[in-house]
Amino acid sequence: MRLSELFNTENILLDVEPRSKNELLEYILDDLNAKGMIRDHDRSLRDVIEREKVMSTGIGNGVAIPHAYTDGVDGLVACFYRSKGDVDFEALDGEGVDLFFIILGPKASRRDHIKVLAKISRILNHEDFRENLRRAENVKSVLDIFKRFGDR
Repeated sequence: MRLSELFNTENILLDVEPRSKNELLEYILDDLNAKGMIRDHDRSLRDVIEREKVMSTGIGNGVAIPHAYTDGVDGLVACFYRSKGDVDFEALDGEGVDLFFIILGPKASRRDHIKVLAKISRILNHEDFRENLRRAENVKSVLDIFKRFGDR
């Protein structure tokens, strides 16, 4: 799976104002709902927050990958958000988070969900990828970065 196939101008949002973890998750789900990307806002939000209660999806290096299996979506949803500053996301390394990938998938299609999660997790190990995302000036630049790093 190529990142350039998953992401487009609709599912990338830059310079989100930093807020608390739950407020940020609610903001993201509100945005997805406004864009018609999810079917059931409340269920999707509840499932994402429940997943976070199990263990934070803040994986370190300023990155979080909130994700959930939820019947609040009809198909796989993958989006990227970058905040203007760090959010306390209870990351594994204790540091703030500014890069957020969210993945939502129906409970019936766990395989695609896992593939996307694995691909994003793998590519986030590259410091150049993370730093390029932080320096990207606009959505087109982010898409170029996804193509350069995520289509390998």
